[in-house]
Amino acid sequence: MLEALSINNIVLIDDLHIDFEKGLCVLTGETGAGKSILLDALGLALGERAEARLLRPGAARAQVTATFSLPLTHSLWRELDDQGIAHEGGEVIFRRLLEADGRSKCFLNDQVVSQALMRRLGQDLVEIHGQFDQLLDAKSHLAALDAYGKIEKGFIQEAFLGYQDAKMALKTFQENLSKSFERQSFLRFAIDEIEKVAPQVGEEAALEADRGLIAHRAKIAEALLVVDQNISTALTGLFQSHKALSRIHDLLPEKINPLVESCDQAIVEGQEVLEGMKILKGEVDGTPHDLETIENRLHGLRSLSRKYQTEDLVACLASFKEEMVALEQGEDHLESLEKAVTAAQKVYLERAHLLSEERKKTAIRLQAAIAAELPPLKLDQAIFRVNFGELREEAWGPFGIDQIEFYIQTNPGMPEGPLSAIASGGELSRLMLALKVVLTQSGAIPTLIFDEIERGTGGAVASAMGERLKALSQHIQILTISHSPQIVSRGTLHLVVFKIIKEEGTTTHVKALTPEERQEEVARMLAGEEITEEARAAAKRLMGAA
Repeated sequence: MLEALSINNIVLIDDLHIDFEKGLCVLTGETGAGKSILLDALGLALGERAEARLLRPGAARAQVTATFSLPLTHSLWRELDDQGIAHEGGEVIFRRLLEADGRSKCFLNDQVVSQALMRRLGQDLVEIHGQFDQLLDAKSHLAALDAYGKIEKGFIQEAFLGYQDAKMALKTFQENLSKSFERQSFLRFAIDEIEKVAPQVGEEAALEADRGLIAHRAKIAEALLVVDQNISTALTGLFQSHKALSRIHDLLPEKINPLVESCDQAIVEGQEVLEGMKILKGEVDGTPHDLETIENRLHGLRSLSRKYQTEDLVACLASFKEEMVALEQGEDHLESLEKAVTAAQKVYLERAHLLSEERKKTAIRLQAAIAAELPPLKLDQAIFRVNFGELREEAWGPFGIDQIEFYIQTNPGMPEGPLSAIASGGELSRLMLALKVVLTQSGAIPTLIFDEIERGTGGAVASAMGERLKALSQHIQILTISHSPQIVSRGTLHLVVFKIIKEEGTTTHVKALTPEERQEEVARMLAGEEITEEARAAAKRLMGAA
């Protein structure tokens, strides 16, 4: 849940700290007091786009910090571990700095992160919903249904990728086949040119090695000659020393034996050096090409590599020959590619239909869950339905072939249709609440924010919405900006947003109300500018009932 929000230098806010609680937190205040600024600030902390207009006039820098406490089973901790971000105690802190030029920095637990990461993680913690909810867009309905049913789509995405690859291979070959004459002419020329050069596997590396030997042949030969002379001289001395020691061996055998053995070892090692030199000299003298020949050969190989944009001329030649055979076979290869497309399409459609069946089963459960939510919201006669259609082939994609849209019939005898086209403002608010109650309970988002969701309702309907928000807040933290006393009276925490106007400027403030202050605020909402005793009595009854 959202534990606290600290805001510094955002629009009308100078320096503000708000502590939140579990359950239903309500925010009230006059229009223009700055309630929307709180949502903008929270969005900034959670990675939304930074705008210089959010900076308080005259300030050089703004900062917003949002602190969340989460159960240790929440998926966010695994994300933080994957990113190497330290955490402890079940608390995570989102912090955003905004400069006067519009630049910003994002921090998670005081570690710099990208805005994209901050936004992605923030979306797992908070959902903000206003009067014009994203669920009015039919494009979001498929994802909402899949999320509700926890539907796995990896298998259909894999099949779609295979289908796309098969179609691309066919299209590419068809294009090449249509230009077959030109392509075959190119391939014949390229194959002939590469075969004339006759590149060998690993040839370039071998030529590089030979070039090194040849370039330093004289220096190597000179060094080998010096070594040969000195080793030969040393061996002559060692042989003579061996003979001398052998002559006196019988006189001092115990002392002479170690010397003879050392002399033998030295002779063996000296002979090994001469043998190694002979091999090395043979390699240097035996290089089959002179330096100019090697340079010309390397130049020819590298020119062809650049021309045909390849690092492996041998593999390139094999590829060209394979393509040439395919083009010469033409119709036979085209037929095999068409069969591959048909087979891939069959696999995709089989999986797409399985996915559709799973979605239809999920839709039945969703319809039943929404139906159970509608009566408490005074929509007893409304019927919610998930409408299924099938996409045209050109619109098939990695999420299947289903076209899904949420439909509603508000009253018997009335036409059925899309949410936005059929429901009135008040009905739409209640439908959005019902949808959010059901869809949110299926997810892992711990905080849900509503911005005047009661707009267009009042009286018993607003009271019913308040009851539903209160019930939902038993499972998830709810923050709601509201002008409805029926909703506000049910809050577990009541924050009032107000402005203070002074000569030096206007600032927005937030205050947590005591029970007595809450009752007075509800009375103000009921009565308007002048609070009457009747309004106070009505507020007391309303809060008592809540």
